Amino acid sequence: MKKRLLAVVMVASVVSMLTACGGGSAAETTAATATTKQEETAAVSETVAANSENPLEIKKIVTVLPNVRGDGGTHDLACRASEAISKQLGASLDIIELGTAVTDSAKWEAAMSDLCEEDYDLIITGGSLMKDTIQAVAPMYSDVPFICYDVNLDFDAVEMPNVYAMDFHQNEAAFMAGVIAASMTKTDYVGFVGATKIPVIYDFMVGFINGAQAVKPDIKVAVAFTNDFNDATLAKELALAQISDGADVVFPACGNAAAGVYEAARDKEVWAIGDDQDVATKYSKSDESIQNVILASVMKKVDNAVSSAYERYVKGKLPFGSQETVGVKEDGAGVVKNEFYEAQLPEDVKKTVIEYESKISSGEITVPTAIGMDAAQIDKVINSAQ
Repeated sequence: MKKRLLAVVMVASVVSMLTACGGGSAAETTAATATTKQEETAAVSETVAANSENPLEIKKIVTVLPNVRGDGGTHDLACRASEAISKQLGASLDIIELGTAVTDSAKWEAAMSDLCEEDYDLIITGGSLMKDTIQAVAPMYSDVPFICYDVNLDFDAVEMPNVYAMDFHQNEAAFMAGVIAASMTKTDYVGFVGATKIPVIYDFMVGFINGAQAVKPDIKVAVAFTNDFNDATLAKELALAQISDGADVVFPACGNAAAGVYEAARDKEVWAIGDDQDVATKYSKSDESIQNVILASVMKKVDNAVSSAYERYVKGKLPFGSQETVGVKEDGAGVVKNEFYEAQLPEDVKKTVIEYESKISSGEITVPTAIGMDAAQIDKVINSAQ
């Protein structure tokens, strides 16, 4: 059953090999290419039609977490999507928590190999920590389909025709945070607190600065780094310094340390924008004084992305053997719109949010990314908002 479901992927692989082979005249090559494309199109159409008439018999799903449930972010969202899929199908679902204490990748590989032997019809897993495990195990079980979230796999180095992977345009999510911050500031001064100075954190920073400047070109953006993902005390000190200097909206991209930024916003009665999870919902259950200063949250919408990938899979349209990056256009990253968002933001700001989402989706705006930028280019972005 699984081999039939992946037929379109295997056809594509054969096409690639045929295209790569040399020899023959230009006319022969052109004719062969045209014939191959017709065959490929026919195979795809046949597979899609078959799936429409006889949907995939997915009876057993497993979601594998390189963590435990309750992170409030990426993995919880993946579980939410998995639960919705299993309920829709009436399929059984196992959620395997590898646990925060498990650091030996060999143990992870052994656990994943065992799961692949248990006749699951679909494996959902992800997170950057799972990269090596997926790349080691998936090729050995080519008949088992993997949907992988929030991980960038090396498909050039490892053949994984049964694996689909997605990561996210975090710069687009941060751009929307910048749009909201600039729309709400009264001082034309906002703050960014990042974690370590690595490309992904710089990507949040670049997106945030550009989003703020799109709304107010002369806005000032203070930038600070904790050099740590867990030091909430330092993050709070940095945010307090920005607030004392005039910032009235602060945005963190520093993991668990972000709690300190939210505390600073509460203590000084300014706004904060949540990152990586639905922060207002999180604090509404534990500390309403913080929930009340969260303007909105931006995040990687893993639940939406996993659900979309599954829907494409059952239609025979998921590009196995490849990596895709999703963002605002695909509703894979961006603003969390819920009752807290509706209550906090004025109508004109909500209209501004929709306006910039539309511009990104249409391609009118291409959000700059820090990925690939050198130190001089990073400094130029920072200095542009000083």
